[in-house]
Amino acid sequence: MKPVPKAYRKQAFSLIEVLLVLALVAVLVGIVAGNAGAFIQGSNFEPPERVLKKAVLDAVYNASESKRAAYLSYFEENATFIVTDSSGQVLAEHRVYKKLDDKIRKEESLIPQVIFHAVGPLAGEEGGTSQYDERDLVLNRVFFHSGSCVPFTAEIDFRNETKKLEFDPFSGYVLKSKE
Repeated sequence: MKPVPKAYRKQAFSLIEVLLVLALVAVLVGIVAGNAGAFIQGSNFEPPERVLKKAVLDAVYNASESKRAAYLSYFEENATFIVTDSSGQVLAEHRVYKKLDDKIRKEESLIPQVIFHAVGPLAGEEGGTSQYDERDLVLNRVFFHSGSCVPFTAEIDFRNETKKLEFDPFSGYVLKSKE
């Protein structure tokens, strides 16, 4: 048997090096394939806070462009925020789930529950409290007119976690909470 020339020894990979690279590639493919299902399932969902923010901005935009009333409401049956005009025509529809199947409907914590509250006028010498009870300030839909709305907060209960968002009545952006 002839010895391998020195020029070829430095340019070639050994069998062990090739097998190590193939093993690493196989491990990476296994990791990606294992998470592919989670990526696909996650693409069906968008966080309800983000969907609500888009819906509020759409309502502000539609009310300011048309100079007519727009209403924002939430339908729990299909986890959808809907912007309508005064005649009930749908101007914009924002879904939390692209496709809502029975598996999601059966799990109560996977369907967001949203409650809109009007911010009552403050009373007293320092303007500390409102004269209205909280149950009087619950809104079925939020009224937008000429690019502004009633000052309101939204309480979102989703996956056993509650978030409260307060919106600016003129811009539609979320106000930073006082902490």
